[in-house]
Amino acid sequence: MKRLSILAGKLGYNLARLKGENGTALPGKIALSIDKNILEKLGKNCEKIVFITGTNGKTTTNNISNQIFDELYPVISNLTGSNMIQGVATPLILNSSKKFQYGIFEVDEGSVPEVSENLTPDYLIITNFFRDQLDRYGEVENTIMLVHDSITNPKTKLILNADDPSSMYFNDLPNEKIYYSQNKTKISQDSINVEESVFCPKCGKRLNYEYINYGNIGKFYCENCDIKSPEAKYVISDIEVDNEGYDFVVNGEKVRMNILGLYNLYNALSSIALAREEGIDWNIIKNEIEKMEYKRGRMENFQYGEKEVVLGLSKNPIGLTEVFHTISYNDKNKEVMFILNDYAPDGRDISWIWDVDFNEVLNIPNLNKFYCVGTRAEEVALRLKYEGFPEEKLVISHSEDETDIEKPIDDILSEESPQKYIIGTFTAMPEARKILVSKTGGK
Repeated sequence: MKRLSILAGKLGYNLARLKGENGTALPGKIALSIDKNILEKLGKNCEKIVFITGTNGKTTTNNISNQIFDELYPVISNLTGSNMIQGVATPLILNSSKKFQYGIFEVDEGSVPEVSENLTPDYLIITNFFRDQLDRYGEVENTIMLVHDSITNPKTKLILNADDPSSMYFNDLPNEKIYYSQNKTKISQDSINVEESVFCPKCGKRLNYEYINYGNIGKFYCENCDIKSPEAKYVISDIEVDNEGYDFVVNGEKVRMNILGLYNLYNALSSIALAREEGIDWNIIKNEIEKMEYKRGRMENFQYGEKEVVLGLSKNPIGLTEVFHTISYNDKNKEVMFILNDYAPDGRDISWIWDVDFNEVLNIPNLNKFYCVGTRAEEVALRLKYEGFPEEKLVISHSEDETDIEKPIDDILSEESPQKYIIGTFTAMPEARKILVSKTGGK
């Protein structure tokens, strides 16, 4: 059964590639339909298993972790971002004859229970929990408990964001907890700009904050009970930002990361925590993070002649707010495009855009035009109008389907300014990436 499922999975992959498709989950889907225990069997090819889950930052954290560990050890991972059980199984099936020191896997929050039935992680990294695709998951507490209840092995070490109040939901577990955090810096804020899970996980009262780093992530405490930010083992204590990325300090060590997005500092920090827990030397960690050039649409750079195009994925209020905030650090003349679709992978309910802090758009310097694109382009434009964005700077381009975005992308690329940002939801971002790759000669 095992050999048959592997052969069938590999055959399916090869056929998909011949048809020009990626097949990032197909081998797993085929193999699991033949042998439902294939993931458990192939997981034995890894000496240690790491899961990375949470609302935002899974793919980036996975890629940074792989960048570090792959320098020293044989590593297997689902780097393409296919993170349900089929996507986790696929790389193990395609490399079934090999042994690995580490299996590092991004796992969709809703898939953690199913994957955990087949693989027992030595480490579980949790990036954060925010409201995301409410029509799929329900309220954020439901998602948190899905992950919580799947942690059944007390030997699994938990790497948790000390600045995220949702980390407190795991207090009752006997597992070792390793916390990471960011001190107050000059880019921290004094108040929450997105109303996101600001209530105490223990007593339900509203939390207080000494400072906010983004969203509801910061140093918190409850005046009604004993809940407060836990002491962190790995801490960012200083940050300098420029148009290319960040210089920051972790436990006295200076680190350079050439990826934008304040949230990516937390992603890098969780990867650093994992690497240090496994004894990897600081110099290797710093060198690998500095070399990191992230692809696959997470603030990915494309060069179009003399113009720079940055492509990003955004799918919830916190994520989009922080993308806008990141863009505000760039003072070049620019245009911004947001592609909002409402297909099943995006979430049918697009009311979340009203929870985004669109005031951040008003703070973007030298913004010439804002392109509203996608099946729900008009709602984006309406949201911006309510925020007070100048109507004469709005460009609205309604899409009939997820592939109907080439013309607005051509239009934004034809603008004379040197900087473009294209942000898309789940179905929009990959299509935008295909178009950019074809027009820029990227990969």
